[in-house]
Amino acid sequence: MIEQVTGKIVHKSPTFCIIDCGGVGIGLHISLNTFQKIKNNPPDSPASLFTHLHVREDLLQLYGFSDYEEKEFFRMLISVSGIGPRLALTLLSGPATKDIKNAIIREDVAILTRVPGIGRKTAQRLILELKEKMTTDKELTGIPSISLDSNQLQSKVSEAIQVLIQLGYKPDDAHRTMNKLSNQLSDEISVEEIIKMALREF
Repeated sequence: MIEQVTGKIVHKSPTFCIIDCGGVGIGLHISLNTFQKIKNNPPDSPASLFTHLHVREDLLQLYGFSDYEEKEFFRMLISVSGIGPRLALTLLSGPATKDIKNAIIREDVAILTRVPGIGRKTAQRLILELKEKMTTDKELTGIPSISLDSNQLQSKVSEAIQVLIQLGYKPDDAHRTMNKLSNQLSDEISVEEIIKMALREF
């Protein structure tokens, strides 16, 4: 599975970009939020996007995300019946991700139906299938956000938190531990090292 692509951006638009990876141009469908984060990248500077490979019988499509949280939310969205990758990108391109999650947790159908392609029945299905998952999100449980120096480190910490949760640790415990460790982390550290440091704190 292709989980991340790193290289020079040779083309970018609000919905699509091409990254040159060792002479091979990798095309990725992106959200407007991701485009906003990469649009000012200098032409020769490397960029890194998390990816999701969508497989159909007649098509392979790669989707790119500027941070791990957006990628994971995209995967949650497409797990809902009736939500395909393009509609999920539309959701990610409209209101802020936090606002969409809050709308789901509050069962706010009106907010969700403002997104093109989301009718009342689809909004209700989103709420039904994702509300419980949204309640574990750090931004919806009052857990302070982790302040880090770079997007690269932020992505690594987010990935480490997801692994800890998959291992059975409570989301609030995982986030509090990362907050405690935040001043010891740097861009050079790996996700595995972050996880080991966190495990020593439990």
